[in-house]
Amino acid sequence: MIVTALLVWWDENADDLEECVRNMAVVADRLVAVDGAYRRYPGATTASPLDQTARIMETAREVGIDCVVHTPNRLWAGQIEKRSYAFREAAHGSDWIATFDSDWIAHGDREAIRDELVAYAADPKVDVVTASFYTVPGDAYATNWHRQEEQRGRVHLPHLFRPLPGLLVEGHHWWYSVIKDGRRAWAWHGTPAEWPNLEHFPIRSNYEIEHKTLARDEKHILASRAFCNDRVRVIKWTDQEDDVPGLPDPIWDFETEPY
Repeated sequence: MIVTALLVWWDENADDLEECVRNMAVVADRLVAVDGAYRRYPGATTASPLDQTARIMETAREVGIDCVVHTPNRLWAGQIEKRSYAFREAAHGSDWIATFDSDWIAHGDREAIRDELVAYAADPKVDVVTASFYTVPGDAYATNWHRQEEQRGRVHLPHLFRPLPGLLVEGHHWWYSVIKDGRRAWAWHGTPAEWPNLEHFPIRSNYEIEHKTLARDEKHILASRAFCNDRVRVIKWTDQEDDVPGLPDPIWDFETEPY
């Protein structure tokens, strides 16, 4: 069984990236890491500083995870385009794709987790597996959603996806769709409502994801806030998140906490 961790990142603290990658070893055999900023993100560049890529690759090697880093030659239109690309790359040869952001830290018992995933892989009904997920407290919030995540405590978050055909991110960065039994279905959220929703199955083993977004430095929190404020406007105009031709330039609001 092959579990591929999927990491999308751009210009993060190298120590945080190391912690994220090192802890992936509790579940993953491989890592597909996709670099590059979104066109409407403050200070966007096509690639992160080289020390970050080096830290990802070095840490993966130390913990025995095969690693491939993809660096684009242009800015991404947004999270939909970048995450859809990352899923396509991670799907090759994988039994499960485990999604990670750079501020997600996995903890658990690798042997027990893997045994459970082997059993799930043999069951054709299981295509989406959830993990216990919680946001650690912090002093600053990019959005009200981050504040709410801290307050609501542990949730079961869709985390591992069988690489079914047509796996896409659609409309919003947490809407995932696939082809199941010959028709389009939602692996996580989404509209149109007439598409069926795949059932989610929990990992019952000792496995959890610590969401450390509120421990990021002020620079990253404020940049994320400005991007999210602009994204509110993009969704209002286009009913989806990515940059499209004809949109006005972003106006970055670093003060308002959206959502």
